[in-house]
Amino acid sequence: MKISACYIVRDEARELCRSLRSVRAAADEIVVVSTAGSVAVASAAVEFGAHLYDFPWQNDFSVARNFALTKCTGDLIVFLDADEYFFHPEHIRAALEETMRECPAADIIMTRRCNFMTENVKTDALYDYSPRILRMPGLHYEGMIHEQPVRDDGRERVIVYGDERLAVGHTGYLMERGAEKIRRNIAMLEQDAALHGRTAIHALYLADCYFGLKDYARVLLLSAEALHSDYVLIGEESRIYHQMI
Repeated sequence: MKISACYIVRDEARELCRSLRSVRAAADEIVVVSTAGSVAVASAAVEFGAHLYDFPWQNDFSVARNFALTKCTGDLIVFLDADEYFFHPEHIRAALEETMRECPAADIIMTRRCNFMTENVKTDALYDYSPRILRMPGLHYEGMIHEQPVRDDGRERVIVYGDERLAVGHTGYLMERGAEKIRRNIAMLEQDAALHGRTAIHALYLADCYFGLKDYARVLLLSAEALHSDYVLIGEESRIYHQMI
């Protein structure tokens, strides 16, 4: 089984290095797609022996991710964000091999993710499951932002859950999100909803954005929209209730 580690990165070179250190022993190849031409990102990719590709940002995360997928040759693709890293690097390959032996039809392996709110402190972290490991070929991403992997043939995905050996840390919530970035995300979510149809996922992430802007009346309305829909929100309910409270 060949394992590819894959990233799309803007300018998070320091975070990328930490992530690459956690995955390089398990990966047979590393693919880094640079969306902003960062010299520091390029240097990090070279340091870890990654295949580096430039892909100008097109205001669509799925477009960038799907380009990155075309550059990977692995049977399994570990597609982390630069600010995510494995807690147990020494167990990754064994855990992946065992999971695929037990469920060879799996399309996606969900990883348990620890979203740090305070640096290196797990007691106040938020936990969820994220689709970070894909069996290829046969999958692609959809959605301009908060994109999700779906099957090429449109059939229902076979999803399994990785154990603690595949747990990851995520430090993205440590960074102060500026209002400008939040409003950019709102615009992308609204545009994606207009193009592809509004779902509970749009309401979920819009609530997250307005929480950052402290528009709590909208947070409550959007959270209720997400919770009362027919959409299955895997591992996201805790975040909704946290923000509503």
